[in-house]
Amino acid sequence: MGEVESLWETLDKQLLPLLRRYRGSLASLQVDKKPDDTLLSEADLAVQALILETIERHAPGSRFVAEEDAAGLPSSGEPTWVIDPIDGTSEFVSPGGREFCSVVCLLDAGVPVAGYVLAPELGADRTPISIHWSAEVTANGRPAAPLPGAVTPRRASVTRSKNSAARSFETDLAALGCETKIRTTSQTLDMVRTCIDLSELTHAPDQQFDLFYRTDQKVWDGVAGIGLAMAMGRTAADGHGKSPLPLDEGFLDRREPTFAETVAGDPDCVRWFVEILAESRSD
Repeated sequence: MGEVESLWETLDKQLLPLLRRYRGSLASLQVDKKPDDTLLSEADLAVQALILETIERHAPGSRFVAEEDAAGLPSSGEPTWVIDPIDGTSEFVSPGGREFCSVVCLLDAGVPVAGYVLAPELGADRTPISIHWSAEVTANGRPAAPLPGAVTPRRASVTRSKNSAARSFETDLAALGCETKIRTTSQTLDMVRTCIDLSELTHAPDQQFDLFYRTDQKVWDGVAGIGLAMAMGRTAADGHGKSPLPLDEGFLDRREPTFAETVAGDPDCVRWFVEILAESRSD
C-alpha cells in the first residue's frame, strides 16, 4: 500500500492548487447543467483529467469508472479506480460553499481497498482536510479518530433530491429527537463524517452523523464512503441490511452504476434504521 499512499500525497500536491485557482475565478467559471439537472463545471473536467493522468502514471493500464465520463476512457484493465472529480459541484460554484471534495476509490475484485477524499475548504477557517486510506485511515496525516457508538441515531444525513416529498422514516427520526440533514451537499463528505470524527479539524461537532441514508446513489458518490465505513469499523449496507459488495463487472460497466439504497454508520443505528425501512415497506 506504500505506492497508493504515495499517489494520495501526489494528488494532494496537484489538486489543491488547481481547485484553489478555479475557486478564485468563480465569476468567469463555465457551468452547465447535465440531463439530470446536476451541475457540470469546467473545473470538474480539469480535475478529472488531472486525476486520470496522475493515476495512469502510477498504475499504467488501469481501468477507470468516472463521473464525467468521456469517449476513450479505459473500460478494462486492472486495477479499477472510481473517481468523482468534484462531489458537491453546486457548493463548489457558490462563493460561500465549502462542502465539496475530490474522491478516488481503489477496487480489488469489486471491493474498496483504498480511498482518497480531499475537501479543500472543509476545515476550520476554510483549511483543507485530506483523508487517506491505504494501510490505515488518516486525516491530515494523523490516524483518523473513530466516532463514539450510538444505539439510535442522534444526527443523521438523510438527504433527498430538491422538491422531493418527505419520507415516513423522517417522522421516526424526529420522534427520537434526531437532528436530520435533508439538503444535499456532498454525499461523500456526509459518509466520511458518519465514520470519522473530524470535529478537531472542522471545529463543528454538530456536523457529525451516526447514520447516513441515500436512495439512487451513484457509485462515485458512495463507494469510497462504503469502504471507509468498513475500514473504521462501521457498517455499510443496502436498504435490506445486505452488503452491496463486491461490485460485479456488470454493475461497473453501466454508464451510471447506481446503488438503489445506501445505509451506513454505527452498526446499531444501521440495524435500527433497516428495521424502520422494512416496516415502512409493509405499510
